[in-house]
Amino acid sequence: MKELRGLIREIDRDGLLFLIKQANTLIYNQRVEKLNREAEQDRRNPPATQQKKQENPSVQEGGVSIERGAFGRSFILDLGQVRKTFDEGEMLGLVGVAKAGTSPRDGAARIYRWLSRNRDDVLLDAGINSAGNSILADLWKVLGRSFSIRNQGQL
Repeated sequence: MKELRGLIREIDRDGLLFLIKQANTLIYNQRVEKLNREAEQDRRNPPATQQKKQENPSVQEGGVSIERGAFGRSFILDLGQVRKTFDEGEMLGLVGVAKAGTSPRDGAARIYRWLSRNRDDVLLDAGINSAGNSILADLWKVLGRSFSIRNQGQL
């Protein structure tokens, strides 16, 4: 820490802005890695009882399913052959975007834009290269039918 503080005095404004962006990227990547580890743990150790299964239902449409992580802190999106973990804030954003869509095509386009700005890893890993991909229309249907935003921004 002491070394970093000493170096900061020698860095110009543009350099500091670059470092801030890099730090934010590192923090975001660490958060995504943690969520992915939790999702992998959830996948390896599924709930043992049927009661647990009923508390954590999966919603499905076409090649898309969404389930809440075992500890309730994350959501797991299964997009064909790709599983991605979203935290609750990301899901709130995604549901808000989906709810604004007026049709499967409009909803898919909105989701595509949101993902390209916020979670482009999902698009890359799922092989989604346009808003016309049918997985996005299925995702729009699942989000619109199965989720609502309650008071205080909760799902």
